[in-house]
Amino acid sequence: LEAAISRHFIEEYYGLLLLPNCHREFYNGWIAEIQHLMIKHKSLHYSVLANGASHLHSINASSSMQELALMYYSSALRDLSNLLAKSSHLENHNGLLMSVMLLYLHGCMGSGTYADIPRHVGAATRILTMRLLQGPLTITQPFDRLAVESVLYQIFLVTTGLWSENTPLDYAFDAHFWLAAEKLLHRSIMFPGRSNSLNSPVLGAPVSLFRLALSMKQQLQKPSGLDSAIPCHLSKEVEEWEVVVFCDLELDCLGADEEPNSRHGLYRDGSYLYIIIISLLQEQILWKQAPMDYPEMTPNGSWQLAKAFAILRSHRYDDEWKLCFIGNWPIYTLGFFASSQEQVDLVKGEIDGRWRLTNFSQLGRFISDLETVWRKRGFRVSDNT
Repeated sequence: LEAAISRHFIEEYYGLLLLPNCHREFYNGWIAEIQHLMIKHKSLHYSVLANGASHLHSINASSSMQELALMYYSSALRDLSNLLAKSSHLENHNGLLMSVMLLYLHGCMGSGTYADIPRHVGAATRILTMRLLQGPLTITQPFDRLAVESVLYQIFLVTTGLWSENTPLDYAFDAHFWLAAEKLLHRSIMFPGRSNSLNSPVLGAPVSLFRLALSMKQQLQKPSGLDSAIPCHLSKEVEEWEVVVFCDLELDCLGADEEPNSRHGLYRDGSYLYIIIISLLQEQILWKQAPMDYPEMTPNGSWQLAKAFAILRSHRYDDEWKLCFIGNWPIYTLGFFASSQEQVDLVKGEIDGRWRLTNFSQLGRFISDLETVWRKRGFRVSDNT
């Protein structure tokens, strides 16, 4: 049984964790090291099994697989504690860092451990701080670049959470770590002369867009009058990004030896969606009269909605687009701005399609949150998830 679950992790689940256009050294290097280290380290072995079993549960709704996933998860935690007690120089221990990364991925993509994500993200942050932010000026190993991007993306997800949740996850955003990691990524191009999409295994979109989205969400939900003005430098940054979308400018240049492919366009459209969401959030911040739990509907006619839904329509039957997970959060947030039944149906179809292809629990939480708000607003929601 463990062999079958490990095989599912390697052949079906692992490929969903990295972006489709990243350099093969990111993809091949990490899975090869996982397979090598999981033989020696029980915590990594059980983390792999927990993710594999949880994903199988999401696919076939098997209660026994969910029980197994939680049993493996508990075993991974126990062995991780033993490893922490016995080992020194933990910042150089790839097996430890990989275990922690897979544990927060289990909380995000699997079932039953969502509330545990903050402590695993905190552990990964501490490891990377000792490993990279207190030492070398640049990243030299593909796995280290992958790990930094993965942790930043998970920080983004755990900090944004769900728009309308009453009890957000207990996580304190570490701005110092984020800014230091962002600068480190800018200094650390693993494959010079190649496109950003080839060099980015997890984020895909420019890292500053994730920071801007976080800032705008915090501003929208901040009580009105309590220093709720958008700082000038953020407004200027947003305006510069808006020009990129409004003028259909390229965000990423292909290297001299790179052939154009459809996957490269997925990154551009995913980045465009982040920019559009940031632009719409900024507009609502400027006219809000009170703190908002989630965005209001945006009237039809805005250039942002026109562009966003044109992107969704262009990829309506594109499975590669739906497998590109950088679009998950902006499409989810776009659903709150939707102001017509057609727009609601487009967003729902997008998220349903992404669930069908990946079976990530994150998408189930997103669509459940949206449907609650859509029903309050009087939209029709079909039950076909």
